[in-house]
Amino acid sequence: MSYHLQFLQTNTGLLVGTLALIGAWLLLQFLGRHGRNMGSRLAATVRRPVLFGLGISFYASWIIHQLNERLELGFLAQPEVNKISKTLVIASITWAVLNIGQTVLKSASMRRWIQIEDQQDESMLINVMSRLFTIAVLMIATATLMVTFGVPSGAIATMLGGAGIGISFATQQISQNFLSGFMLFFNRPFREGDWINADSLEGTVESIGWYYTRIRTFDRRPLYIPNSVFATNPIENPGEMYNRRIRANISLRYEDLGKIDGITKEVRTHLQQHPDIDQSQTILVNFNEWDSSSINMMVYCFTKTTVWKDWLDIQQSIFLEIAGIVQRSGADFAFDCMTLYQSPDKDAKA
Repeated sequence: MSYHLQFLQTNTGLLVGTLALIGAWLLLQFLGRHGRNMGSRLAATVRRPVLFGLGISFYASWIIHQLNERLELGFLAQPEVNKISKTLVIASITWAVLNIGQTVLKSASMRRWIQIEDQQDESMLINVMSRLFTIAVLMIATATLMVTFGVPSGAIATMLGGAGIGISFATQQISQNFLSGFMLFFNRPFREGDWINADSLEGTVESIGWYYTRIRTFDRRPLYIPNSVFATNPIENPGEMYNRRIRANISLRYEDLGKIDGITKEVRTHLQQHPDIDQSQTILVNFNEWDSSSINMMVYCFTKTTVWKDWLDIQQSIFLEIAGIVQRSGADFAFDCMTLYQSPDKDAKA
């Protein structure tokens, strides 16, 4: 590269460089006027850094070289002149790359690719991507300049490693939320309109963003949940269930012990013939517990509907039908009570 720089610092190199800049200007002008949307924008974006930046680096190095050679001022040696030229070239290329990256990130093609409906989430993601891109380009440009000025590669690696660790710690929460947003976008554990429960945070999903998800709680308040919560906690999505379960323990009196077998059979038969109960799922009706003041009958089945309101209506009708079966059999429901028995010794004394 030093040989090419020295050639550009000659009069012949001056002529070749000037013609190259004129050709680049004509090409960029043509692309800016006749290119498509992205082509014309990119041409307009790189025109100034290519022509202005490279022009300054080219002519400045030629002028410094002429001052050294022709006027014999000698205030800069040739290696220093080459370093100045390389620095100006690296600065121009960095300028052009930054402009190209910003143009691409803010283009309509990028907005279509990320597919975000919420404009605030879209702007937030694009700004974060823009900043990360700028930091990465500046770090690479800095490392290239350090190589140009003879800084050891070990020191450069240490600097880049430290900068990377610092950036990762500073953006840990942000990057975690955005990566979790990508996970939600591709895996789709829930969708807008679903009722979810995650880490005791429960509500209906209104929007899924790249940084946070907004749900509406059951008291109609908006709740903004960082997406990292969904990456570290189980997500319950009742909206994806196939059935709703009815499970109850019905307490009968100890006096009804001889009747509970007939009651369980009649209730089981009733559920097996109920039109709103899914017969392909488990149906259980059994005497299953000796309690302190009652004998308990377990009722376990699933409704066909998953709509909460309809499920409540079906459950209520089944409970009332079970109550009718219990009462028709001559049994009754138990309640917490304490029975006191008089001591036999006291009866004898009386």
